Amino acid sequence: MDKCVLIIDDQIGIRILLEEIIKSEGHPVFSFESVEEALESIDRKKPSLIITDFWLPIMNGAELISRLEEQDIYIPTIVMSGLPEEAKEKTAHLQSVHKILAKPFNVTQVKQLISEML
Repeated sequence: MDKCVLIIDDQIGIRILLEEIIKSEGHPVFSFESVEEALESIDRKKPSLIITDFWLPIMNGAELISRLEEQDIYIPTIVMSGLPEEAKEKTAHLQSVHKILAKPFNVTQVKQLISEML
């Protein structure tokens, strides 16, 4: 079974970069600009990994993960943030969050992290 990755970020450049990284590692990837779109996709097919920006319009990354966990959906998640300490503090109670990734990030480290998590 292919381990697919779901990306949520409102910055198209970040989404495209992450898509290319993940595709180069041979994994299917789906990316979305908003949490609402991502939730619809998760309802259809549960990904093996979620990579989400912390600060998103309407619903942030922590709210997304919290909403999934309330439904007993636990998907390993990497949360990206330009303010990683704040993101870490606000996601500490969430079981699905496995890593806080500081933006900007190192492509080689991201590849290694994704490989380890999948």
